[in-house]
Amino acid sequence: MLRIVTNNLAATHKLGEAIGKNLKGDETLALVAPLGGGKTSFTQELAKGLGIKKLVISPTFVLERTYKGRHPLHHFDMYRIEVEDADSTGLSDILGEAVVVVEWAEKLKSVLPEDTIWATIKIVGENTREFIFEYPESRSYVFQNVK
Repeated sequence: MLRIVTNNLAATHKLGEAIGKNLKGDETLALVAPLGGGKTSFTQELAKGLGIKKLVISPTFVLERTYKGRHPLHHFDMYRIEVEDADSTGLSDILGEAVVVVEWAEKLKSVLPEDTIWATIKIVGENTREFIFEYPESRSYVFQNVK
């Protein structure tokens, strides 16, 4: 487990980008946070770390958006999905073959891979966030040089 507190937007952006730079292309990141907690903002910066130039926007109404960079990024928003509907999202088809970011992932815990990186984002203040990352040892490289 790794706990990081960011005290401003710049620090949050730096964190997301640093993690994105460390990704090898087959990771699943599960984001858990309240509405307005920074899930999409974090994903935008992670995408920059993957070399993605296109603006990453929330896939709330389309469920999934794909972006091309150093590794493909599949960005899912599961806010409106229940676990029994997970198969209809296409999520299981791409797990392990690209970087997959899943917002509202707590709803689908049973269908995500065992080596998923879980990121819980807590709102501490207007621009302050606490990130709690839980991950298996096999994914520790993702946090190398991340502060």
